[in-house]
Amino acid sequence: MFFRKTASVLFLALTVGLLGCKEESTDAGAKDSNTNTFEKVIRFGFCPGPYSKMVSDFIEKELNKQGYKVDYIEFTDYVQPDSALDSGDIDANLMQHQSYLDAIKKSQGFKITGIINVPTLGLGVFSEKYKSFDEVPQGAKVGIPTDAVNLARALRIARDLGYITLKAEKDEQKASIADIFENPKELEFVPLEAAQISRSLDSLALGFVPGNYAIAANLDYAKVYTIQKMRI
Repeated sequence: MFFRKTASVLFLALTVGLLGCKEESTDAGAKDSNTNTFEKVIRFGFCPGPYSKMVSDFIEKELNKQGYKVDYIEFTDYVQPDSALDSGDIDANLMQHQSYLDAIKKSQGFKITGIINVPTLGLGVFSEKYKSFDEVPQGAKVGIPTDAVNLARALRIARDLGYITLKAEKDEQKASIADIFENPKELEFVPLEAAQISRSLDSLALGFVPGNYAIAANLDYAKVYTIQKMRI
């Protein structure tokens, strides 16, 4: 999903161009004598995954035609792109689902707005050791994202798969490890940075990996246990 502080601005970018982005002169600070316009720069923020390629393959060319240069800025976690967007260090980002956006706006007070939905892969359950959950031993370690939104997503998926149950009185959107009610295999849920889970599968029985990091790590979706269905 794209995000920008002013909803109408990015929407117009796909048709008539963006307003209010960083401007750089095409001639040492002077206006171009032919077009009487500045070269304008749009700074896109991303997390690892497929989304920067979406912009470069399908959006950048159209923006170039309208006189815009696109700068790509990659971040290593989910918080930095929204913080940078809120502070004005970037103009847009493409890296998060709606539930995460809603939660971080509420917790951090960011004044950012969702503009365009794009297809995305949901959080997937992967294993390098076991072909089915029946093979997973008692007390096995399971990697889940450490950020609150994706941790709750992972626990809901684990519940839906029958791995655990959650306390009925708890808001499932805010579920934490402490809210696990039944855990028949006594699985040890280990919170890790989302990017780290795919790199730690050799030491985990299962890993709940957000889609962008699964793609960045070239994980084999033919072998995934399940993929969360996403609202896009």
